[in-house]
Amino acid sequence: MPYSDFAKSTYKSDHTFGTDGTDAQLLQAAHHLVDVYLVYLREHETGSDLFDTSELPASKGSLINAFRVVIATENRSGVRALLVKAGMTLAQFQENIGPRMSVRPADVKQKPGDWHRRPEPSQLRRFDHALMRHGEDRTKLVRMFRHAADIAEHKPIHNA
Repeated sequence: MPYSDFAKSTYKSDHTFGTDGTDAQLLQAAHHLVDVYLVYLREHETGSDLFDTSELPASKGSLINAFRVVIATENRSGVRALLVKAGMTLAQFQENIGPRMSVRPADVKQKPGDWHRRPEPSQLRRFDHALMRHGEDRTKLVRMFRHAADIAEHKPIHNA
């Protein structure tokens, strides 16, 4: 997919790049979005929970495309691996799931009858659906980021 998704994202105090931006501007915009997301991850404890995409600092599609571009242009394999790891957390953000959904194993010491409140069937369906979409997103992101990493590994390196 072209850069157009994140090229339209807000960058540098409400200046918006159109699809006619130079490659350097688009690359700079991609790096900016990745940096913004990395700051977000440092400031918010995400763990393995699921979140609504409205919590993201930019649209999920823009962030995915930004990670793809930054990964594909990164020469250092170690940095690429860290970018892939950070980008994979985008799968935890799903459309219209509402408040944060905690994903953690049940306490084994707690007996089912000890629960103070049992989830409603609609809550369980909502959670199951969000968890299924999370898995699907992880599969797609692995494929996209692996392709981006392959591009980076096979591109010629020019010494300036």
